[in-house]
Order: sequence, then structure tokens, then C-alpha cells
Amino acid sequence: MSGLGLAYHHIPVDFNAPQPADLQRFFDVMDAARDKKVFVHCAANYRVASFVALYREARLGWSPQQGDAHMRRVWEPNETWTRFMAEARARQSTRPPEKP
Repeated sequence: MSGLGLAYHHIPVDFNAPQPADLQRFFDVMDAARDKKVFVHCAANYRVASFVALYREARLGWSPQQGDAHMRRVWEPNETWTRFMAEARARQSTRPPEKP
């Protein structure tokens, strides 16, 4: 992929046990690529829809309602992911906003 000018970043996330460190790694990769076009994906797009929603809330000023609308275009999160999203949002709300 590097011959095509692409960088590949594999972020394994256990669907049944997502961790704050997984989300932070996603944020780090996205922050590093802020000035580039980025293609993100996962097997069913559930994890990535959730991570992108949280990223846009944290970095682009989206409301949780906007994040939920984005995520729900792809799926209705189960109990594990509903809890993960709520906990991630609670952590984000205690931090000062980051500048792009």
C-alpha cells in the first residue's frame, strides 16, 4: 500500500469489549492524518461508525445527537456499545476541547 501513497493502520477492537485505549488509538491516527483524505472501515462498519461519531464530537464540535444520527445510519448499538459510547462521551466532556 505504501507504493500507492497509502498508510495502513490496523486497530483491532474486540466487538464485545471495546476499550478506551482502542478509541484513543483511533483518535491518534485520525489526528495525525487531519490534513489528508482518510478511508476508514471495519467488517460491518459498526465499530467505525461509532468511533467516527465520537471523533467528530470530540474534534469537530458535533453534538451527541449528530453523532448518534451518523452512527444509526449504519446500526443500532447494542448494550455494550451504548455503554461504551456513554462512557467515552463522559470522558470527553471532562476534557477541554482540542484545537484542530
